[in-house]
Amino acid sequence: MSVCRSFKMKPFLTAILLAALAAVAHGSCFGKDVGFSPANAKPVVSQPSRNDATKVMVDWSKIIKNGQCADSFNVMVWADGMPDSTAIKYPVDKSTMSKIVEIQPCMGYRFAIETLEKNALGLKTKQSGDQIFKTAGTASSIRLQQNNFHVTYFWDPVNKVTDLKRATISILRDQVPGVNCLDYIQVTGSQVRAGSSNRPPINPSRSRTFSWEHTLGQQNSNYNPQISVGGASTLPARAGSSPTGSPSSSPYWTRSKASATTQGPVLAAPQYANTLPRQQGGATAQVGPIRVQPPFINGSITISVPVQDCAEYEFEIKFFGPSSKEVGKVSRIHLLSLADVPGYVPPPLTSVMSISYGSNGKPIYGVKTSSGVNAACLPAYFEAYDAYTHRLENEVTWMGREGNRVTSLVSDTQDKLTQSQEELLRKAGCVCTSPHLNFSTTDVAFNKNYGNIMGHYLFQGMHAEHPFYKLMDHGVASTPSSPSTSGRPSITTPTPVPEHYLFFDAKHKQWIFAPVLGKDGGVEFGSVENSPAKCPADPPAVDNWQYKTSVLHRWKKSTALKVVCDIRRA
Repeated sequence: MSVCRSFKMKPFLTAILLAALAAVAHGSCFGKDVGFSPANAKPVVSQPSRNDATKVMVDWSKIIKNGQCADSFNVMVWADGMPDSTAIKYPVDKSTMSKIVEIQPCMGYRFAIETLEKNALGLKTKQSGDQIFKTAGTASSIRLQQNNFHVTYFWDPVNKVTDLKRATISILRDQVPGVNCLDYIQVTGSQVRAGSSNRPPINPSRSRTFSWEHTLGQQNSNYNPQISVGGASTLPARAGSSPTGSPSSSPYWTRSKASATTQGPVLAAPQYANTLPRQQGGATAQVGPIRVQPPFINGSITISVPVQDCAEYEFEIKFFGPSSKEVGKVSRIHLLSLADVPGYVPPPLTSVMSISYGSNGKPIYGVKTSSGVNAACLPAYFEAYDAYTHRLENEVTWMGREGNRVTSLVSDTQDKLTQSQEELLRKAGCVCTSPHLNFSTTDVAFNKNYGNIMGHYLFQGMHAEHPFYKLMDHGVASTPSSPSTSGRPSITTPTPVPEHYLFFDAKHKQWIFAPVLGKDGGVEFGSVENSPAKCPADPPAVDNWQYKTSVLHRWKKSTALKVVCDIRRA
């Protein structure tokens, strides 16, 4: 009975001990918890400088209770209107009761303090009430360029189509100084009428007529292999007719630069925009004014504008401070023709066109607006489709040429590596300067038991002032993974190549085969001790190889073991 009582007392004694340890750790905090008074008290937030609206001071010295019992604090900051799970946490030492943090000027934020206290049960946290604060600042003069903006068509994430009736103009929020101090941003625009095309006619069978090259009029020169027209270059980040995400989610997709020498006939970049006729006359479509107001919480500011007929547009963006004072303007922000819009992947023809038959049996062609394309956009859609396939052909051709170029480079590199290895072995005093060796045997028992460490060994470098080699492939054949009972060929599983090295053991002055470079554990084969061979396949090593006996594990010489210089691989 006393044993049971002793056992039942252990958890209680453990808790007492842990509590005592916690009391020692915090000195006078035994029985006390860090917290706030009152429980939902809020920190004091202020703007230290009237001239700097990017910094605020957060002070919790007046609301903290038993602050000496805390291990540390976190200052929590998140945008007003967002959940506190999005808060950025700034760690603060337990002896500090205030901190200056940086925020977006003129934008509402919430501030709270989180206490962290370690006790016997783990980490305990408490959070204060949250204080709302917005700094006071003025909208400064804004100077931006057209290339600061990205203009494309709207990707509908619900229907997963590009909506050709809506365009989006985007800019990174941090590129606009004091953007949340603005009164509003205004967008206006007008349609650019498509004039007559002076472009050369497009051959309907390009790949049969031309030898495709990935350059723009550059022959016999080092040139970045990138087709570029109107900002559209080669393929978008998500190639394919049914992208799973927004084609403009990576707005400025480009291929990594590579140098290539190209020769032969060169075809110019795809030029399809405005090659099909458009209806002339009528008023030019106007956009706006469209206004958006702060706060701009996200890292990117995106303005959606309506457009017509997939035409080219030019937009003007103005920035207005308080009292509608204009503080910046950017003109001639260009929405390109659909064929030249970067990242636009045209949907398949079968998802755009519909065909039905009337009572007279004649086909009636229509447009499936669920594809994002309407009837007015068909000329631009067809041009974009041809431009996309043109770039795709160029991409495939370039990839083929680049693949051949890389293969050639690899081959050249391998040849140069072999030459360097041969020169190094020659300087090391080797008679066999080939980096390739073959370890084999005519003994059936050796092949059966140790065939997995025999085969092709490749020079890797120097060890103990001698070259060393690594097993690359062995002479053990692949074995069937399961017996075949159907008369069909059995599936074979390649036997894995073990880690094995051939190197010079300086202690015994002999060449040995071992699983670990520089260690003589697990050795079964080696040359005679005090070997005069500078390299393992040199003439002094011929017929001077040994194996270890299975009983006493002593060295015994065998002429059935061969290490041969393989000059055929070199």
